[in-house]
Amino acid sequence: MDEARRATLEAEINEFMGRYNAGFTNGTRADLEALVHLPVIYVSETEAQVRDRYPFDPEKMRAATGFHHPETTARIVHLEEARAHLIIEGTRHRADGSVIESIDSFYILHKRDGEWKVSVFSGIRGARPTP
Repeated sequence: MDEARRATLEAEINEFMGRYNAGFTNGTRADLEALVHLPVIYVSETEAQVRDRYPFDPEKMRAATGFHHPETTARIVHLEEARAHLIIEGTRHRADGSVIESIDSFYILHKRDGEWKVSVFSGIRGARPTP
């Protein structure tokens, strides 16, 4: 893959991640489900699960934690025309900027019918100390 093609694919993935983060910030479970291949593989603390729907409800998360916005850094560790592996380091914040938690995740994205979507993901809460 030449550098220009890689840059194009990276831009597509960065745009996708912006929509994915917006799903948590002000979306619904249905909004997030539109960004994953169903069934989706979720690797929990104890097992890999095949889910027919997105396993988390962002509206409930916002209500329970006061989540307002994330700060995330996504690093693409492997990239092909239709598959990408990402490591995402994130911190969830309230509206006043205070930290709720850190969460580091591993995602596998697949591009089907011209769209990137999540196929597999797993996150570890508290993976990094928070201020």
